[in-house]
Amino acid sequence: MAAERQETLVIENRFSELGRVEAWLAGLVDRWEIPPETAFAVDLVINEAVTNVISYAFPDAGTHPVTLSLTDTPEEVVVEILDGGVPFDPFAAPEMAMSRDLDTAEIGGRGIRLIKSFADRHDYRRVADGNRLCLTLRKSP
Repeated sequence: MAAERQETLVIENRFSELGRVEAWLAGLVDRWEIPPETAFAVDLVINEAVTNVISYAFPDAGTHPVTLSLTDTPEEVVVEILDGGVPFDPFAAPEMAMSRDLDTAEIGGRGIRLIKSFADRHDYRRVADGNRLCLTLRKSP
């Protein structure tokens, strides 16, 4: 049975950094041989969560670090995202109402729902003037 492995990447709160995140994650998924279904889910939750941090965590125009950690165990993958932005618990936010059709659907606001549906466990904590989001995804067979 493989041992636990962990890698960390620090990015800036800029959309141009999403390419670095994608390349980092692709390398880990390949090297760690994460099953394709799990890799898809990990990519989706990281993309949604980091996009939200970049979009909303920092009201000023400054550059701020965002730390991503990925831990691989035999049974699951754990994603941890740390930022020093404004406090925001995505799991305490009210659920968005589902639209009846495309004509009445609003753009945006679906990321938290996607994260909840793809992560098997999720946890948010405010720690040391920062946000800590932890998402756990069980590996598919």
